[in-house]
Amino acid sequence: MGENELVSWILAIVGSLFVAVLAVRAFGHWMKKEWGALITHIVGGAVVAVMIFTPQQAVTILRFIGGKFASVFTG
Repeated sequence: MGENELVSWILAIVGSLFVAVLAVRAFGHWMKKEWGALITHIVGGAVVAVMIFTPQQAVTILRFIGGKFASVFTG
């Protein structure tokens, strides 16, 4: 897949908005001392951040996991 300038621009904007929302929500969990929700939010945010900021690597990882998952059922 070639690098498209429009795609890069859109990913940069979406990534920035994602980080802003993540920071606001994480701060709210921290202030309420909701530690479980904070940790879950940060881990989920890290997974989504990988998908947003490194889409090629995310596709490679998902293909690998899908292949392993399919091999369980196909033998």
